[in-house]
Amino acid sequence: MANELTRLVLPKPLLRRLDSAGVYCQTWVTVERQARAERWILRAVESGGSSKEVGRYVAFFACDGTRLPWLQKLDRIGGNGAHAVVVGEILTSVEIARVDQTYQLLIVEHRLVSPADGKRPSPASTIVYRGIDGQLTPDLLKQGLTPEFFTRAGEVKPIPEHLVAAVRLVAEGASCVNCRHCHGLTERLPTAQSA
Repeated sequence: MANELTRLVLPKPLLRRLDSAGVYCQTWVTVERQARAERWILRAVESGGSSKEVGRYVAFFACDGTRLPWLQKLDRIGGNGAHAVVVGEILTSVEIARVDQTYQLLIVEHRLVSPADGKRPSPASTIVYRGIDGQLTPDLLKQGLTPEFFTRAGEVKPIPEHLVAAVRLVAEGASCVNCRHCHGLTERLPTAQSA
C-alpha cells in the first residue's frame, strides 16, 4: 500500500492549526542499515503533543501492542515535538489527531520487505485499524478510556483488543498540552556496553 495511504490524511485547516499551536508530529518510518550487525532495521520517532483545542501524536509499539524501549531520548527546548527514537524489524504505529473531543485514529504495522536482488529493503505498511470521528470527553480520557468509533452504519467499530492500551497512551499524548515526554516508548535499560 502506498505510504500516503498509511498516514492520517488531515485537512489543511487542521494542519495549519497544529502548526500555529507548535505541534510537530513525525509520522514516517525509514529503513536504516546497522553496519556492525550487518542488517537493516526500521527507524521511527515518537512525537507530538497538543494545545487545548487540537492535538496530534504518534507512538510505536510491538505487534502485540506492548511498549518498546527507546533507542535515544530526544530532549528539546520546546514541547509538542520529537520525544524519542525507536528501531526494530517490525513496528506498529498508532497515530491520533484530535480536535476538541473528536479523534481520528490510524494503526499501521510496518515491516521490512527484502528485494530478491539483495539490495536495500523497503518498508511495507499494512493498515490494522482506521477510526474516523471518534468521540472522547476529557473526563473519560482522565478515567483511562479510549475514543469510541463507529462504522458508517452506526455500529461500534471496536479497536483490536491487544492495541487498546496503546491507543489509550497515544490519546493521552494527543491531549497532553505542551508535551515534553514519551507516552508510548519506555526508558531503555542500560546495557553492559553503555555502562
